[in-house]
Amino acid sequence: MSLRRRRLAATALVATAPFVLSACGTSFNAQTNKQYQPGIGTNVRDLDKSVQVYNGLFVDNGDGTATFSGALLARGEDEQTIESIEITPGEGQSVEATLSAPLRLPAEVLVPVGESGEIFVESPDVRAGYYVTMTLNLASGDQVSLRVPVEPREDMYASVAESPSTPEAPGDVTGETGAEVDPDFGVEGESNLDTEQ
Repeated sequence: MSLRRRRLAATALVATAPFVLSACGTSFNAQTNKQYQPGIGTNVRDLDKSVQVYNGLFVDNGDGTATFSGALLARGEDEQTIESIEITPGEGQSVEATLSAPLRLPAEVLVPVGESGEIFVESPDVRAGYYVTMTLNLASGDQVSLRVPVEPREDMYASVAESPSTPEAPGDVTGETGAEVDPDFGVEGESNLDTEQ
């Protein structure tokens, strides 16, 4: 093979290499061809907020009521208590959610909410397919506001209560189970919460 042919072959190889190599990433399993579906609920992970919310949403019960489902976390060293919650639909008037009792959140413990109907709202304006603004009013005077979707009641929400819970004895309500949270790394493991004050 002559020197000239070798140079032409090398030039052709260098010229086509980027096209051949870039085609390796366009197979059917390429990340660019897959849709990413984030969680449906809303998250508030702001470290400056006293309470964080994970995957918060309302489940429409189909009778003019809705139940909140999600997880709440009191950040820092202090326990937080949610005394009331105001719900503002996109259209219609603001209403106060029904709490069976003030919702106590132990410090750095992830508290799941929804299975016992801890946060319940009665309003025809809170319906599936829309968003509502939810404002948590804490005993400390702080407020945490977020926009959450209202989802239709489907099989995946079968564990979410369809009516508000009624406490057996007076006192604050907490989640039945929770997960302790390392402030630097997030959820560590499960722990049982005391349901009495």
